Amino acid sequence: MLNIKYDIVGSFLRPQEIKEARAKFNNNEITYEQLRDIEDEQIAKLVAKEVQHGLKFVTDGEFRRRWWHLDWLKEFDGFTTKHLDKFINGRNNHIELGMIEGKIFYDPNKAHKEMYAWDFLKKEASKYGVEAKKCISGPNMILIDHFLQLGIKDTPYYGTDIEAVIEDIGLAYQAAIRDFYNHGCRYIQIDDTSWTYMIDDTFVSKVEGLGYTKAQVLDWFVRVSTKALENRPEDMQIATHFCKGNFKGNPLFHGFYDTIAKSVASIPYDGYFVEYDDARSGTFDPWAVLKGTDRTFVAGLISTKRKELEEHDAIKERYEQAKAVVGENIALSPQCGFASVEEGNCIDEETQWKKIDLLVSCQDFI
Repeated sequence: MLNIKYDIVGSFLRPQEIKEARAKFNNNEITYEQLRDIEDEQIAKLVAKEVQHGLKFVTDGEFRRRWWHLDWLKEFDGFTTKHLDKFINGRNNHIELGMIEGKIFYDPNKAHKEMYAWDFLKKEASKYGVEAKKCISGPNMILIDHFLQLGIKDTPYYGTDIEAVIEDIGLAYQAAIRDFYNHGCRYIQIDDTSWTYMIDDTFVSKVEGLGYTKAQVLDWFVRVSTKALENRPEDMQIATHFCKGNFKGNPLFHGFYDTIAKSVASIPYDGYFVEYDDARSGTFDPWAVLKGTDRTFVAGLISTKRKELEEHDAIKERYEQAKAVVGENIALSPQCGFASVEEGNCIDEETQWKKIDLLVSCQDFI
């Protein structure tokens, strides 16, 4: 069971200082070390502000990342990205997609960027007596990008042997989880939107056009995710989060959770952060599968995409509806982060912190 009552998903809007420093770094006007110093300063301020606003579990806001998922996956040997332009939500966007270029492997001696980020966050959190949470993207994201988004059937190292890919991705995550544990991490959140690709009829049609079935892909996801959690330390909490996509505050997928809930719930996570901030999420019924288990359902009832502030009593009503379905092991959170990519969602910082204050104010009923 996830030992929380309320929590955040992870990312925060990037402050102007971070945006300016990143632009200067990209233009070769400052060094990486200078960029990192500015990131350190802003993350220290963020952690202090998270504590000030009543959060018991803090993150670094993903201030060091361009993308919520790819920056983490680049820590693995055998993984790279492809840059391309894609028309999304009425405009052309420059994006990256992941590719397998060799044997997938996690080498603790090479994963300097993310481990530095974790060590710094843990140090800042310890100043206030709160717990730091490390957010990383999930193993399914490698499969979804290479085989389904890009539609590449083979790989330079594995050929067409997806079973071998699944095995090595799982082993790489086991090594990464152990590395974070050795650095004092006791709470990891694994973000994985791949599940909600598979509730979207348009994307499922694409999958079928590539010669795969929905059931086959869901089986990949279950096996690689379960493999990733094997041999995990007993005193480490590992949760997962997924939503229906969040690119600059816009959803990417449509559908309900009915056809994926059992697959997700079969993976031994301690908690499940699930998006439920509007009617497009459907009912809580699919998550009745968690009732009577030691797993925690984290209801994402506060929107990070909309400027409007939710009503406290309306959140309480929805929370009670969820509780009636999933049971006593329930917590509350926003439905996603505030900035899955560095541009952030279409809200301002003042609204962001009002949403956090609203979350913390709900302690009276959770």
